[in-house]
Amino acid sequence: MSNANPPDSSARSSRALGWCGLIALVIYAVFLAWNFSAVAGGADSSGYLNSARLLAAGQLTAELRTPPEFGPQTALRRDQFQPQGFAPFDGNPRLSPTYAVGFPLHLAVAGKLLGWSQAATAVGVVAAVAALLLLYATARELDVPPGLAASGAVMLGAYPVFVFTSIQPLSDTLATTWCLAAFLAAWRARGHPAWAVACGLALAAAVLVRATNLLLLPALVVIVGLDLRRLGLAVIGGLPGALWLGYYNHALYGGALRSGYINLAEAFRWSYGAPTLLHFLQWLAVMLPTVLLVLAVFVFRRGGWRDRRRLALAAWFLPFFILYTFYEFSQQVWWGLRFILPATPALILAGLLGIESLLARRDGFVSAVRIRTFAAAGLAAWSLGLGWFWTQKYHLLLIKTYEQAYADAAQAAVALLPKEALVLASLHSGALYYYTSFPVLRWELVSPSEFAAFRVLASASGRPFCAVLFDVEEREALQEKCPGEWTQLGAVRNISLWQLAPAPLATLE
Repeated sequence: MSNANPPDSSARSSRALGWCGLIALVIYAVFLAWNFSAVAGGADSSGYLNSARLLAAGQLTAELRTPPEFGPQTALRRDQFQPQGFAPFDGNPRLSPTYAVGFPLHLAVAGKLLGWSQAATAVGVVAAVAALLLLYATARELDVPPGLAASGAVMLGAYPVFVFTSIQPLSDTLATTWCLAAFLAAWRARGHPAWAVACGLALAAAVLVRATNLLLLPALVVIVGLDLRRLGLAVIGGLPGALWLGYYNHALYGGALRSGYINLAEAFRWSYGAPTLLHFLQWLAVMLPTVLLVLAVFVFRRGGWRDRRRLALAAWFLPFFILYTFYEFSQQVWWGLRFILPATPALILAGLLGIESLLARRDGFVSAVRIRTFAAAGLAAWSLGLGWFWTQKYHLLLIKTYEQAYADAAQAAVALLPKEALVLASLHSGALYYYTSFPVLRWELVSPSEFAAFRVLASASGRPFCAVLFDVEEREALQEKCPGEWTQLGAVRNISLWQLAPAPLATLE
């Protein structure tokens, strides 16, 4: 006998899509975790992890390590002894982390719960997976069908810039996640005002992770509108984060509105605009499906600006895009696109709405369902192909290997260098501060005459002078800036460890 009430085919399709999505997310999470570099390496990763370890210990600032024979720290150029990822400030005898506090706070909590060996990986993977889920949920709230919404999540997950920032300790993926959370909460607050509290909290978290995420505020206002109740609830949600940020900035940098980026204003110039604009458009067009840019523009034709969804997406994407168009570092490399990563979901969502706009005006005989299915599958396949190509071309999956060299070199320094050594370092300075107790001297910030004076003082007290350098640093560091009789003690891949002969006796008298 046939079933009088057969299961709804759309329900079966939704369940199948849900299971496929869950399996894909698990595979993606394993992929990220397997390739994640949890090392305190260069300025960014060591800066975040050094700051996180301070927060976990209940401290905000770090000790400035200087040899006592060099005299009081107040008489020294403190920047010459500061590791990368830190900055000295007048009136503060200790080192202040350069980077925003939000990402280190997440790392500190994870470090307490999971241990430091797993903290960075856990935060990075959870943030990335959450971003994909939030993009899908946001697309659905904007009335994008499930298949297309899923393809949007695939586009973000396969985006090489997103992969780049999701497999190492960088704040960009987490910043993107909190921006998506704030946008979604704002949209839901239109029907349930209590969501406005979550919106304020998420925006505060986003700003703690990166101050320029405040640029999301116009989009949130477009969504929430001028409803005083919802705005008030959003302020309540964001107030604790704002108070903490003000306290932190005042304690470390001397003002609630100051930050660790001392000369940030100098990094923005009108002259950067034209070349950075071309740089952004070029790389967006080849790292995301090119048609996405066309669809994102198309969505604003014929009254698109009167649609709250589209206006909110424009108010999200454009402020980030415009600001970083004039930023010095945006145009230097392809991954300069990470500066606008927190707004990239808006571009993807606008493209998906562009497909829906096209379908609303179609006159053909092919069903809208088939077109959506074809478009979703095509965009997903296109994105995965681009992701694979660029990931291979730029060796993104070797980042873990490259970064591990910092930790290996620090371990070699502990084994090979004398315990009381003063270590000449630049690119390795943050890693040495994290993994060892050595004081460092930043070779690029000293003149030959200053180095000669430091060498005499160190030799007179019996302190060994050593160096940890990449091969590309050796000539300038050991021959031009800090010349002397250097002897190589060992090497780790393209990193060498050196010791300097004591200063001649005549200079010690």
